[in-house]
Amino acid sequence: MNGNNLKLLLILEALFSGAYMALTRGLLFVYLVSVSLSIEEISVVIGISGFLTVIVNFLLYKHPKFLINKIWLKFIIFHGLERILFFFIPLTKNYFLISAIFGAINSLPIGTFINLIIYGSFSEDDIKEVTAKRTASFNVSSIIGFTIGIIFIAFMPSNIKFIYSYFLGSIIGLLSTFIVAFMKISSLEGTIATPKIVEQPERLFSTFLYFVFMLTSGNLLAMVWVPYVMNYLGGPDYLVVAMNLAGMLASVIASLFWKNLPFKTLRNSIGLDTVASILALIIPYPTIHPIISAISSFTYTGSNFIGNFLFARYNRWLGAIKSSILLLIILGLAQTAIAPITILLKGNYFFIIFSVIILKLIAFLLALITIPEIAIIPEQTARTYSFLIYNSSLTGYRISVEFSKDVILITLRLIGLSLILLILYIIYRMLFLIVA
Repeated sequence: MNGNNLKLLLILEALFSGAYMALTRGLLFVYLVSVSLSIEEISVVIGISGFLTVIVNFLLYKHPKFLINKIWLKFIIFHGLERILFFFIPLTKNYFLISAIFGAINSLPIGTFINLIIYGSFSEDDIKEVTAKRTASFNVSSIIGFTIGIIFIAFMPSNIKFIYSYFLGSIIGLLSTFIVAFMKISSLEGTIATPKIVEQPERLFSTFLYFVFMLTSGNLLAMVWVPYVMNYLGGPDYLVVAMNLAGMLASVIASLFWKNLPFKTLRNSIGLDTVASILALIIPYPTIHPIISAISSFTYTGSNFIGNFLFARYNRWLGAIKSSILLLIILGLAQTAIAPITILLKGNYFFIIFSVIILKLIAFLLALITIPEIAIIPEQTARTYSFLIYNSSLTGYRISVEFSKDVILITLRLIGLSLILLILYIIYRMLFLIVA
């Protein structure tokens, strides 16, 4: 398929997906708060879905042939199924059913297929172009979706407003599936090579760590911000949707602003993003939070582009399959980390948002001293720091694996010994009863 036609279809897919996501996933936190789920319960819902994302993509990483056989058919099926499943969420208030449905949605490898198509079809510059334009078109339609969502949430009866929103969102989402059906991606069928050796793994590892910390902070803030404004600051539910709308408006501008800037300039977005999180914590007036949301979304878009653009550069080392899967594993890890952090902090809004700030600062520090493209220190020094972190992490991993093996072996031996002793005791008792 002509590269420009594929780019256009990918951008159109994102255009329809934006409104669909705004009316479904974008209202999820509002719906969960409205059915009286606690912040710990909400974090578990997100954590389970993130864990399933990691598991599915890890299996795909180990068995990549699944991705490159019948790509078009599998992509269509998974793409449409996700849109259908979302409609069932507002039909229940049961915590376990919501967790199961949302977990099933996130276990579908749609993002993996999209990344595979992008990374397998385009050069680094084209990947950047498609990523930026998809982000912009996604955010433009999200604005429309959130506007409709505000109308539903503010004016419709509470017992049906989410059902209408999710139903409309699912229908719009299926229109994006219709767009996908026109993608001619047969050229990717079984032909994507995967390098056996990854060059400069320490560089990739530093980017991986940066992205995990950055996405974890973003997901954690998105999760806590809704109940924080609604339950703690006393803001109405439509104001929270307005926050999302303001964020999307800012993201559209941000996508165009950040996309062509060099990495050294992009790093400023991380520091500014941290400042936005501080504002969310210290300003107690709900009506100001849509403005803060706009600032946060503008700066977070730049921080997010850093990770995506670096993976576009490292695609030549990883190959399209590994690049696409690793991006989803990172996203899954970021979602999975939400639950233990929230539970550990016992749902305390102040400490959770403060932990968001700490995570962003860690990501900022990693970017400044370990990622050569972004670092404020000489490239060779940054690579040295990166290698030290990678080497120490690898050593720690090996030690933990060996320790785990020893613990497992000792445990199995103790279990075996216990079984032998138990059998001997039973035999002894039986002989005693026979003799007696």
